[in-house]
Amino acid sequence: MDQNSPYAGSSIILTTKHSKSIAIAPAFLNVLSAKIIECVIDTDQLGTFSGEIERAGNAVDCAKMKCELGLRLQDSHYGLSSEGSFGPHPYIPFLPCDNEILYFIDRKRGFTLYLSHLSENTNYNMQFVSSMEELQQFSEKALFPSHALIVRPTSKEKNQLFKGVNTADRLEAAFRESMKLSENGKVWVETDMRADMNPSRMMVIQELAEMLAKRLSVLCPLCQSPGWGKVDIEKGLECSGCGIATELIKSEIYGCTKCDYKEESPPANRPLKADPANCSYCNP
Repeated sequence: MDQNSPYAGSSIILTTKHSKSIAIAPAFLNVLSAKIIECVIDTDQLGTFSGEIERAGNAVDCAKMKCELGLRLQDSHYGLSSEGSFGPHPYIPFLPCDNEILYFIDRKRGFTLYLSHLSENTNYNMQFVSSMEELQQFSEKALFPSHALIVRPTSKEKNQLFKGVNTADRLEAAFRESMKLSENGKVWVETDMRADMNPSRMMVIQELAEMLAKRLSVLCPLCQSPGWGKVDIEKGLECSGCGIATELIKSEIYGCTKCDYKEESPPANRPLKADPANCSYCNP
């Protein structure tokens, strides 16, 4: 633990319903010497993965609302919240991914900071099944029973919903009950993506918590505010053959969360010139 951390000895309010402090607290304690205190509220009011309540705004908006809600209830200087989104990978369409956000508010110093983390470590999946055999095949791919499932008659019938299904007996019972209510002889099954029901998601949140804690441990060279880190990139690395700017990264831009101070530096462990193979002129 770093007793010189800007947050040493502080308590940070984490707004959550699904025990995310399990994933977040260790990094904030080890890196920042700060304690995470859960503010347990019904964050489902801001949206659910299973679709009963649509999320208002995007993931960042939702994370911000959660964070502000917890701070209002606890009246603290420091707030933290988490929000996740799941879907196809932005560059590999058939590969599912987990995009996690951690949103931090520092009322004492007057700044906010959020980081995101895109990970392929997810069991995110869903499909219709018409037999226990198909359901068992799906459950094996979905890492059941360590990862819970959601079962219902169809994807649009939300009045009969079995969430947090994490035993074989409960899975069979949910399937048979849903089949009774199904009009097409099929049952909808999906992975339960709530953090406390999904160890893979907890691991991704833990990775992001470590990234955020390390970011908050670094001070701005100018104003000494926490959270100094990479805020942008600049493309245009020159080709070593012809000197024309390529699409490769030329420099990384680091900035402050509070003041406007920025610095540019070349990416670590990268060549100072681009290989002609990456040049649209030398290698059209």
